[in-house]
This record gives sequence, structure tokens and C-alpha cells, in this order.
Amino acid sequence: MSTSAGSCDRVAAVYHPATTTKDGYTRPATVWIGLESTLSSTHATMFLDIDHVRELAQRLPELLMAHDAAEHARTEQAAAEKSVAESKAA
Repeated sequence: MSTSAGSCDRVAAVYHPATTTKDGYTRPATVWIGLESTLSSTHATMFLDIDHVRELAQRLPELLMAHDAAEHARTEQAAAEKSVAESKAA
């Protein structure tokens, strides 16, 4: 499965508790994730079981720190390149 959220305007997450059907089947607890784009009128939906949600929750801080570090490095690199260009122009 593959989808891109680059052009999504809305991300939704809804918890669904475990339920048992009339015939005795137990549906485990899940989290519904929806990505929607009003520009392209598209959407993607998936359900994650609770174990995957827990794993994702544990990894999110690490992923966000990696993103922030990459953004910081990119900003620093752009500033350094601008400084070099300005010193050459002077």
C-alpha cells in the first residue's frame, strides 16, 4: 500500500473500540486514519490496530526530532550559502 499526504489539507484519526458481532466474532480495537484533499477531491483511508498505533506513538517523537534536525541543517546550509554569495559579490 502506498499513498502520499503531501497535498492533503486534513488528517483525521478516530478510535473505534473492540466490538463483538451477533455471531460472536470480535473485531479488535482500531484507529481509523483519513487523509483528505479538497483540491484534488481525493482521500485515503486506513485502519491501524492498536498495537500499530502504540508503536507509531512511540516512534513519533523520534521522527519529529529527525525532521526538525534536517530542517535546521537545511536552514543553516542556506544561510551559509547566502553568506558566501554575498561575500563574493562584495
